[in-house]
Amino acid sequence: MTGRLGVQVTPWSGSRELVSLGVRLSSVVDTVWVQDQMLARNVYGLLAALAHAGCGVGTNVTYPIGRNPIEMASAAATISELLPDGRELAVGMGTGGALVNSLFQKDKPVSAVREALQLMRALWSGARVELDRFPVLGRALSYKPGAVAQLTYPVERPPGIVVAGVGPRILAVAGGYADGLISPSNMPTLSRAAFRTGRFAEVSGLATALAARPAEAGDLRLIFGINTSVSADRRAARDQARRQVALVVGNPRLWPDLERVGMDLASAESVKRAFDDGEGVAGAAARCSDDLVDGLVIAGTPDECAPAIAELRDLAAAEGYTEFYIGGPLGPDPLEAAELLVTQVIPKVWPERAGRA
Repeated sequence: MTGRLGVQVTPWSGSRELVSLGVRLSSVVDTVWVQDQMLARNVYGLLAALAHAGCGVGTNVTYPIGRNPIEMASAAATISELLPDGRELAVGMGTGGALVNSLFQKDKPVSAVREALQLMRALWSGARVELDRFPVLGRALSYKPGAVAQLTYPVERPPGIVVAGVGPRILAVAGGYADGLISPSNMPTLSRAAFRTGRFAEVSGLATALAARPAEAGDLRLIFGINTSVSADRRAARDQARRQVALVVGNPRLWPDLERVGMDLASAESVKRAFDDGEGVAGAAARCSDDLVDGLVIAGTPDECAPAIAELRDLAAAEGYTEFYIGGPLGPDPLEAAELLVTQVIPKVWPERAGRA
């Protein structure tokens, strides 16, 4: 199966380790996606280092809330100058998750995403951009009335912009304005259970995104993330997955989605109680049922993960997805996980890439 393949890394390790991890993975993947976690290692610094080391790179995902899209546009354009030939920079964007919610007031976040991608593209085109055209960003960032912005250098390789989200409004923005859509499998409406409903396009909102696509815009890139935790130590891999799942299902706003696809709502409620009782991520993770873990993250040894990843890839491909990435948490030890992905998992799932390792 052809098409772009990537891997998503999280910025919790040291910068040198993350760059080494990305370089090792780049032998078998096209794109190293890095999460934007504002209080962790800076996403643009990491992307620049990875690009200079020879990797294709992307944010998965960043957000215009608490950030200035003018700076985001210049940062991405600068990174594009470091890319080797044949590699891509993609800007994955959304409205921000729990960290953003804890730090910033959100004023029309979906509109902010739409305005940000329009502003960034306009800057990359070399145009003089009237900032009054972006009222939501202007209010949030105090743009001066009548101000005009223009980059001082040409952008020879404008990045693509792909949008992540599960609500109907953000999906309509993805279809109507972006180059592509990112769909991570650790969201209930994008999970293995969602495919098994037989109504994936409806349940996931994929139909909404495609319906919003203007005829003149060309095909929407469909990028599916397969969240994975792999280790030679099966229990450690599953414990790591359990921690991530707890952070997802402990959010009551996602409970209707869990119920919609037939997942374990009672366990999710128990996870939320653990957070409320001050038990932290460890206590909440202990209350995650195997149904929730296996439904949202593929976790286990390489021999267990490879066929499960292949199954989920094939389900997504049947719905029209043509690009894939292995998503976080990757595993309890990121460097071990990278080595296992390169040498054991990816060669089994994508055998045409085995010779690159």
